[in-house]
Amino acid sequence: MKTNKILTLLIATCLLVTLLSGCSKNKKEKITDIIQGAETVIVKGVQTDTVEASLGAFEGKQGDYIEFRFDKPQTFNTIFITEKTATIRQYNIYAEIDGKTTLIYTGKHILNDNITVAETTSSAIKLEVVNTQIGNDHFVIQGVSVYNIPKGE
Repeated sequence: MKTNKILTLLIATCLLVTLLSGCSKNKKEKITDIIQGAETVIVKGVQTDTVEASLGAFEGKQGDYIEFRFDKPQTFNTIFITEKTATIRQYNIYAEIDGKTTLIYTGKHILNDNITVAETTSSAIKLEVVNTQIGNDHFVIQGVSVYNIPKGE
């Protein structure tokens, strides 16, 4: 009986270590969400320091936005957005490149897919909700993640 418990614990530990191990071919390179390293988060024009905002969660109406500002430029090529309400009908993603705000992506509906953009190095990233569903101007974004995924991964 005691041997079964020890064996079960050993197997569970091995499975946990396997699951938490990186899948990258280059073991030194980890893929991290650069949003979590933002120095400043601005929601609808107001700087905020809530945990939710630091993970990209916010709610609002057509025209509202969330912006992430970094202490040094960050490089990325993949964005993932999670929307709870499914009311967003158009959104824009901007990057501040060399002090100039540049539109890097426009989307219609937020789906659970990675948004792939050209590799961009930016000191700020902004997600703006341009249009919402007619008759339902409220939306809820549950999170925004931004990654630099090496080619071939």
